[in-house]
Amino acid sequence: MTRVFASYLGCFPKTAQASATPSVWKADQYRRGAMNETFTSSLLPLRADAPRRTVKGIQMADFPNLKVKYPDLIPAGMDFGCGPGWEQVLDKYFGEVSGALPAGTRLRLERVHQKHGSLRVDAMADGAVEQSVQLALDKAEILADSRSYRYCETCGKPGGLRDKHWLYVACEAHADGAPPLPPDEGGIRLYDVAYEYDESLDDLVVVTRAGETTD
Repeated sequence: MTRVFASYLGCFPKTAQASATPSVWKADQYRRGAMNETFTSSLLPLRADAPRRTVKGIQMADFPNLKVKYPDLIPAGMDFGCGPGWEQVLDKYFGEVSGALPAGTRLRLERVHQKHGSLRVDAMADGAVEQSVQLALDKAEILADSRSYRYCETCGKPGGLRDKHWLYVACEAHADGAPPLPPDEGGIRLYDVAYEYDESLDDLVVVTRAGETTD
């Protein structure tokens, strides 16, 4: 199975089952579309008593709500490496994964953490799956990454990428004075098809160039 997609901040490749050099398509300017109201309203209540550790000023969350909601996907002892504001992003990720996995196939969830400002999920199906299933899992992972650029990692309100000696996503209240930056999403290529995140659709769309057509 081929899993290829670009990383960010220099477009070096993420860990993948097969390595390749992705082509990169990037928008000339960052376009802030309207926030998806349905997505935003799906934020789960954050547990104030959830055990947390602090990394670069952001308290890490244990996400007990998600562990209860997705017990077959998230190990009880899973140690998350991101803040509570991304609970809505993870909820949507695990919902998409739950719908993509065939009956009887488990998810091997290895790591969930913040890297270069955005959310990274390292996971794979535990066993061989059809290419269509693998594509759905890859898309869910990339969508989680792209969505995380739009929500404050601390509180979950609409936010943007910030740079203050390190990269992080924050709303104005948690930005610590740093101005917003465009999300550095780079390019995405899966099974020789190029995609980009469309914020208005909250989905990955196929990228076409002049002279190309899509089926």
